Amino acid sequence: MHGWAGTILRVDLTTGETKKLPLEESFARKWLGGEGFGAKYLWDEVGPEVEDGLDPRNLLMYTTGPLTGTLAPSSGRLEIVTKSPITNIFGDTNAGGHFAPELKNAGYDLLIISGKADKPVYLWIDDDSVEIRDARQLWGKTVPETDEAIKKEVGDKWIQVSCIGPAGENLVRFAILMNNLSRAPGWTGCGAVAGSKNLKAVAVRGTKGVRIARPAEFEAACWRARERVTALQSLPVMRKMGTMMLIRNMHLGGYLHKHNYGVTQVTAEEMERVSGDRFAQEYVQKSLGCYGCAMHCSHFCVIKEGPYAGTQGEGYEYGSLDGYILWGGSLNLAYGIHATKFCNDYGLDSTEPGELIAWATDCFQRGIINAEDTGGLVLNWGDQKMGMELMRRIVYREGFGDVLAEGLWRASRKIGKGSEYYAPTIKRKQSQEKPTRASYACALLSATSTRGADHLKGFPSFERRHLSPEMGRKVWDNPHVVNPRSSEGKIPMAVYYRLMCTLGDLLGVCKFVGRWFNPLDGLMEKDWAEMTSLATGVDFSPEELLTICRRVYTLEQAYNHRLGLSRKDDTIPKMFFQEAFNTGPLQGHVLKEKEFQKMLDEYYDYWGWDRNGTPTRKALEALDLPDVIASVAKQSPG
Repeated sequence: MHGWAGTILRVDLTTGETKKLPLEESFARKWLGGEGFGAKYLWDEVGPEVEDGLDPRNLLMYTTGPLTGTLAPSSGRLEIVTKSPITNIFGDTNAGGHFAPELKNAGYDLLIISGKADKPVYLWIDDDSVEIRDARQLWGKTVPETDEAIKKEVGDKWIQVSCIGPAGENLVRFAILMNNLSRAPGWTGCGAVAGSKNLKAVAVRGTKGVRIARPAEFEAACWRARERVTALQSLPVMRKMGTMMLIRNMHLGGYLHKHNYGVTQVTAEEMERVSGDRFAQEYVQKSLGCYGCAMHCSHFCVIKEGPYAGTQGEGYEYGSLDGYILWGGSLNLAYGIHATKFCNDYGLDSTEPGELIAWATDCFQRGIINAEDTGGLVLNWGDQKMGMELMRRIVYREGFGDVLAEGLWRASRKIGKGSEYYAPTIKRKQSQEKPTRASYACALLSATSTRGADHLKGFPSFERRHLSPEMGRKVWDNPHVVNPRSSEGKIPMAVYYRLMCTLGDLLGVCKFVGRWFNPLDGLMEKDWAEMTSLATGVDFSPEELLTICRRVYTLEQAYNHRLGLSRKDDTIPKMFFQEAFNTGPLQGHVLKEKEFQKMLDEYYDYWGWDRNGTPTRKALEALDLPDVIASVAKQSPG
């Protein structure tokens, strides 16, 4: 095959059996790669009988795309698919770095790990050689310690390692598999799934390369695309500060919250204390990039003074620092960097603890919980020492940390007493998307995400760029698409960005170079269609790529509905419908549930689903999903 490596590797940890299967071209063309491959296998093999993502019958899948490891811009993305132990529904997660290209170069499009080993193990893949090795000597080690030990044992410092830390071993539900020490496939608890299987790590060395169908034309197309990327309007600021640019953008939008939504907009002075400009000026030493990256939005940071002096590392993002500096109210960038480094080293999803601790602090301040509940800890806003201690307790499931280790939804249900209201979740996944409370389109896309609260499954970037109504009319034939307070005319735009997010996760490329993040000048589906066609030798039109995206996302929707989800789950936290913004330029603004429900009807209609959100027989037939029809379409005669 060309583009695709051509092999599926299956590893059964229960029996110790490894098996290599050919990747059929018909399967590859229908599902494309990445998220699509994982979604199909999850549908086929992990049904409703697997009630918890920590069940050994769950699958843990590493997947690549047809552009992974090639000259295509930013083609270093890894997709991990599993049933999430946080939500117990469809779960996929994505990370950059260099692991995915190495797996592809070893000759594999898809690695499927099943079962549970009777003792800790790690998987060593050296091109065609596949070994399940003893990892008892690694159990208890942090991510950096594990990475170093495996490289020393193998005798090659250039291999790629994906591993869990103590958080994954202790089945913290939001634990991650960390790649390259700082590349974190978060959100869905894949590290807890690995821990439940006694899998400490996957290490890989690949030397085969990727075969390209039309190499000269492909190279030319890739360089044209790279030139487009280096000319992006967003490139200079991304190289300077990465996603920390969002601090100022969100403040301008009027929704830079702190104190667990208690304060809906920080002051300008507070914003400047944690701005991307200050982050770049005081802590960034160098911008870095993933495999094939032309943007270099990652940054190596060093804290040179203060209580966290000596902390250093890579990959600090707005999404990880936000929980510590804003949700928890510390307004201290150094604390956010230090806390994120702790999460990376111990294998925690760094986006989760900050918000969990902010929610717990909110409950403490309201008198819902007290020091007896927290094991003697007094929870005050901005208390950094308390935050670090509570994260340590989460990792080792000590006392109140054991409650928080279950994630926000479960923790709030265990505590009860009204704490659930202050725990904003969607499909059991905590909602960190600040615009969700401000924008109808953001609310709709996060509510209908197949993996729970999420902006990476679709985000209305066009709406968030503060463009003119004239531009909205020009691009989307509707001036209202630029107004976040309006629900009118948003569906075509919203679905387009959903499909563009899916496309990146199918191809194995980064979303930051495409239209999802750059609505006016990013790479489009026609650019990806050209490169994919030249790489694989299969002629993909832009329309066909978007149809595949619709097929994959519809399958994920069907998967969740087979598990019992319905329209009632496609919603946002009650707080967002009941409490208006209490300060800032949006003061008094609140989303109207009636308007939201109307949008939801329009969204379902656009996909061809019934009013319960279930894909209809007609929609499934149009997307060539006959095996789904018997299971799902019977729920709807449409």
